[in-house]
Amino acid sequence: MSTRPTLALACALCALCVTAASAFDVASTGLHLHLSGLKEARPPELVEGHLVLSAKGSYRYVGASFSHESWSTLHPFEKNYYGVFVLAIPLPYGDATTLRYRLVLDGLWAADPANPRRERDPATGLPVSLADLPARPRTVLGTWNPAGDGCATFYFTAEPGQRVTVAGSFNAWDPFVHEMTETAPGRYELRLALSPGVYYYYFVYRGQRLPDPLNSLWLYGEDGGTVSAITVARR
Repeated sequence: MSTRPTLALACALCALCVTAASAFDVASTGLHLHLSGLKEARPPELVEGHLVLSAKGSYRYVGASFSHESWSTLHPFEKNYYGVFVLAIPLPYGDATTLRYRLVLDGLWAADPANPRRERDPATGLPVSLADLPARPRTVLGTWNPAGDGCATFYFTAEPGQRVTVAGSFNAWDPFVHEMTETAPGRYELRLALSPGVYYYYFVYRGQRLPDPLNSLWLYGEDGGTVSAITVARR
């Protein structure tokens, strides 16, 4: 019997970033009690801002990876008192969407046996499970990152009818090149296609330069002023 498929899967799993956090390492007592009290595997549940997955069987290891993380991280489940493997991950921020995920059951990729909602990944042909998530605002202090794959999306809130621009290392710090669009009263947005790399920027509003209030990464520029920093990854 050839061991190549097994070795290939093992290499693929090793390439993933495996999180060390415990399924029971949660701040909420209610969520902890929910995870501890599960007696049977259930379809995905939303509990106190977390997606809860569960599995039951004679498995030695259960893990999960998710589409919103580009399948790059493997989250290990933990077995509770009743022999149920459980996992709770914080709900990702973003518009209402369907989250795709898949499990690793003793080294084999699989759809969630407890979840009847599934489809096949067109890129790999592997089955993936589906879970609906509520909308959560992306622009939240401490969680918002304007950098995406090959682009940057900036948000700014101010009085309606104002002129807001973005100056940065990507436009030679010109405060007039990139003007933000008012997409709703007092809500300004700008999306730029950028090559991979590290960039620095600030907003210009009413003649003042302001670092991004939603981006927690602030630095001091060469002139001593505060700037925000982002890293744009490859597509």
